[in-house]
Amino acid sequence: MSDPSVDKPEVLVVDDSKVIRLAAKKMLGTDYVIHLAEDGLVGWEMLQQNSAISVVFTDLSMPNLDGMELLSNIRESGNDHIVNLPVIIMTGHDDSETMKQTVFDAGATDFITKPFESIDLLSRAKAYARLSRKVVELEKKTGYDKLTGLYNANSLEEQGAKAFSFANRHKLAISAVYFEIKDFQDCFLNHGKNVAQHIIVAVGKRLQEVMREEDVAARIGVAKYALVLPMTNKQKTEAVINRVRESINKLVFDTGKEKIRVNFVAGYAAPDLSKEVEFKDMLEQADHALLRANNSATEQVVCFDDEIEIEVPAVIITELDIEQAFNHIFAGNFYQIPEQHLTRVVERLLPFMQYVENQMESESLDDSAERNVAV
Repeated sequence: MSDPSVDKPEVLVVDDSKVIRLAAKKMLGTDYVIHLAEDGLVGWEMLQQNSAISVVFTDLSMPNLDGMELLSNIRESGNDHIVNLPVIIMTGHDDSETMKQTVFDAGATDFITKPFESIDLLSRAKAYARLSRKVVELEKKTGYDKLTGLYNANSLEEQGAKAFSFANRHKLAISAVYFEIKDFQDCFLNHGKNVAQHIIVAVGKRLQEVMREEDVAARIGVAKYALVLPMTNKQKTEAVINRVRESINKLVFDTGKEKIRVNFVAGYAAPDLSKEVEFKDMLEQADHALLRANNSATEQVVCFDDEIEIEVPAVIITELDIEQAFNHIFAGNFYQIPEQHLTRVVERLLPFMQYVENQMESESLDDSAERNVAV
């Protein structure tokens, strides 16, 4: 059975009042997937982790990160999806018109006054979710990331799948590489949107300069890029990664206060197409390798194959093997017994050795007793 929530638009409600959050969930829960956050900081983290959210309802007065700060983060985000999200401010009766104008100038899409009626909440959710979906559909149709000119994630799937299908059909090498600017969020917070976007564009331009005509390059996240490299095995992929990182590491960005460089990490996969593997598997492998590179203090480039522990098949020792080992012992050719058989041979001999030791001890005791009697 399919999940009934798959086609529902997703809405984020941010308010420090549990009553308001639950009321919104009750009013919208039938037609929307509802995400609830108790303050702006939690809401901001949800937005970064979930690209399916299409509308944001937020209060103004909240702890940790208030509604104005959340709105500012959204409108200054380097993520095209987040920056264009409709943000509806939930205001109280005490909020002045001056305050509303200030929030509107900061980028608020609309307002709704608390306590709100169900129809007011539903009408705004419906209107702006539809608008947000249309924006996403238009972005998918263009096929390109408007900031860098690279393919977007949708086109990566389409173009990359074609390249993979060709490679798989003719058993040619192919690989996928995921790059990411490490700690980009800190860079954005420390230096602002303009510097962050300049970095994103510059990195995209360097990728275009080093890639071949048959390669597929895309921006798939705020500071995350992907390459699909046809006819490229593991060794050649490593050479491409080194060339890209060398080119990008030369970039120096002047913020006006200081000069900064970016730290790039990469994960890649070069699957064996003689085995059953799909295009999505290759992308997931590259993404998994990138995650390890991001979490590592020492590894900046990780291959998915390096993560796979090679299982040594268990050695099966038959009775014939044991018989041959004993024949070698009788003949004095101990060195001809395979090393992996020695433990089993010793195990087989151990009961006999213990028997011999017991017999020798018994004989020794008998001899001692006879000597004592004689004396």
